[in-house]
Parts: sequence; structure tokens; C-alpha cells
Amino acid sequence: MPPATNIGVRPTDASTIEDCMHFQPAPFWRRLLARLLDLVFSMVLAFILVIPVTLIALPFMPLMGPDSWGPIGGITCLALAYVVLESFLLVRRQGQTLGKGLMGLRVIRNSAIDSSSLTLRAALARLAILLLPFVLLSASGNNLESTTLGVLSGLGALSLIVSVVLTALRWSKKRALHDYPAGTRVVVAPKRPVKLREDLRMMVPGKVDMTKRL
Repeated sequence: MPPATNIGVRPTDASTIEDCMHFQPAPFWRRLLARLLDLVFSMVLAFILVIPVTLIALPFMPLMGPDSWGPIGGITCLALAYVVLESFLLVRRQGQTLGKGLMGLRVIRNSAIDSSSLTLRAALARLAILLLPFVLLSASGNNLESTTLGVLSGLGALSLIVSVVLTALRWSKKRALHDYPAGTRVVVAPKRPVKLREDLRMMVPGKVDMTKRL
């Protein structure tokens, strides 16, 4: 009798479904280092974005005041850089930002039995929940007397603590808070070096020829 075959598994698959179902959750410290690396890359990209963003904002600068554009422009460039790195690269780079690629990590769908690429909607949802605690933390600002803003700031701090704890627990598959609404998890994967020509091209909004991905 011929041996049984796995129906539905393509011959070109790198691993069987049984192997894919046992992705190793990302270790906490590697995940933290990957996040720090992505932050550094975002800062570098933000410097590159300063000139084009400033040119676009020139007509609006008189409305902002002479001293307002500095902090607003810096925050805008950093936010754009982080959105590009965290969302576009997750979708176009098979779930690996630059930092995650260097640390040998990948973001996959939680229900996936393979390393299928994320959708842009999932990547953006993940990014929004990731940034929300920091927005809440800064809510009180200089207005420390506001009870409502103080509560929001406390919620931001609490959500960060919960997220850190979850990434250290086995039963949660080490999923952070922002992984739940996006339906994702971070797993161990082969390392991927930074290749500026290909990676910068993936950061540009619009249609990208994905047949040339590595």
C-alpha cells in the first residue's frame, strides 16, 4: 500500500503543516531588542524625511507660528517613519521589520499554520494599539490637575505593563496587547539582513513588484 500523503500541502512547501503548527514564540529579550532597533531605524529615516515633509508643510507654516514647526515637524517625521517601518515592511517583507529580521523574528497571523503574509489592515491595527498607550501616557501633559487626563495617562501605563507581562507568559503564546486585535503573534524565524536597495523600495507607498522579494 502506498504511503499516505498530506492532502492540501503543496510539494514546494518548505515544511509540513505539522511543522508549521509549532512556531516557537519570540523570546521577550529578542523581541525588545528588535523593537529598539526599529526605533533607531525610524529615527534615521525621520532625518531623511525632514526635507520633503518641510517642503510640503511650507504653505501652512505661517499658520503655525515661527517656533511651532520644529517640534511638530520632528514628531510628524518620526511618526511617518515608524508607520512606514512597522506597517509596510510587515506586509511586504513577510512579517519582518528591519529590527525583527536582524533578531530572527517574524510576525504571523495567530490562526495561520504557515507564515502567510499579513494584510495591511492587520498591520495598521497592530500599530494603532501599539502606539495608543504612549498617546494615553502623554495625555496629561502639563495639565496635572485634570483628573480625566490623569486617568487616561494611568491607563496607558497599565496597558504597557500588561503588554510586557503577556510577552513573558507561555500560555499567551507571548502575545502582546497589540497582537490580539490584529490577530497576530511574533515567532522565531530565520534572520534576514538589511539590504537598503530592496528594503527602501518596500517602504514607498504604492504598488510594489513583490515578485522580486527575497
